[in-house]
Amino acid sequence: MTDVYLDHAATTPMDSRVRDFLREALREPQNASSVHRSGQRARAHLEESREEIAVLLGVKKDEVIFTSGSTEANNLAIRGFVAGRAAAGMKTRVLTSMIEHSCVRETVQALSQAGAIDAELMTVGSDGTAQVSADAHCDLLCLMAVQNETGILQRLGEARALRDAAGARWLCDLTQGFGLLQPEQYGGADFYSVSSHKIHGPAGVGALAGSCLKQIRAQITGGPQEHGLRAGTQPVALIRAFAMAARLAREERGARAQHLGNLCHGALEKLRASGVEFRENGDSSRRLPGFLNISLPGIQATDLVIALDSRGFFLSAGSACATGVMETSPAMTAMVPHDEARAAGAVRITPGKDTTMEQMLALVDAVTAFAQRARR
Repeated sequence: MTDVYLDHAATTPMDSRVRDFLREALREPQNASSVHRSGQRARAHLEESREEIAVLLGVKKDEVIFTSGSTEANNLAIRGFVAGRAAAGMKTRVLTSMIEHSCVRETVQALSQAGAIDAELMTVGSDGTAQVSADAHCDLLCLMAVQNETGILQRLGEARALRDAAGARWLCDLTQGFGLLQPEQYGGADFYSVSSHKIHGPAGVGALAGSCLKQIRAQITGGPQEHGLRAGTQPVALIRAFAMAARLAREERGARAQHLGNLCHGALEKLRASGVEFRENGDSSRRLPGFLNISLPGIQATDLVIALDSRGFFLSAGSACATGVMETSPAMTAMVPHDEARAAGAVRITPGKDTTMEQMLALVDAVTAFAQRARR
């Protein structure tokens, strides 16, 4: 069997239809700020793409600005919101948790250490959700839609209730749920961050969207692009390919979700039948299709990931692998603070729309063989 890529939560391979489209789009001049006809064509393509993204997010067209991805979008939302309030003489209270992506956690930590904000962490339950308290006090709530290591859908209804009760703004990192969740499932946030490369589009492009964009201050200056909130010539070809990937995700949402759910169900059934001891991490009833996060007692995640890599199976030990640093996930540590071995043993398996059942079952065979050897 050829190599099997099972780390789609980290990044997805570009859809061949999107890749072919992008190749052609790159042939055209792309400066949407130019006043000549070529520039105006680029401007038209840009605005058409903005409309596509707005539809998938369930927001208005003028509530979308393009960024390089979710990391920049989250930084812009947090830093820009804090800067806007600081200009008005107000210090911002931020409520977040350790299961947020590092681009949120580290941004909040940096601002807190600099004395720019007051930060508070929500506790995290063993079910994988941040525990949103209705009587918390905050100006900005940072709560993602779907946790990027476990695939657990967060308590978004409670986030909406807190936002309304506290008069706060809510930043919802939608990166992992983008394309699989319906807008009515995550609706109600003031800011959304998304990345193209999570939905089989090109890397290097994403968006920040929401009804409160006017309340943030630009962090990249030098031009009027993106409503004055993100200076720089827009990569129109990448944005168009992003929009195409978004349209395909919307049209194929049901089929993709069913396929991913079947893959994970089949793998779990075979793993249970194998006799290998394992634990699922997080509440499976809240898990998005296409995510498996398991721990095998007595086995380090790093050892399993490396062993499976040698067999041609690519998965990860949490999002830390994206940096090349194999360490216990802060999110898993927050979920099971009194079970260090379980946290250190957690592996993330995320198939994609083109993954086959044969590949998933072959992975289970490889996991079973490794676990049996490790226990001899």
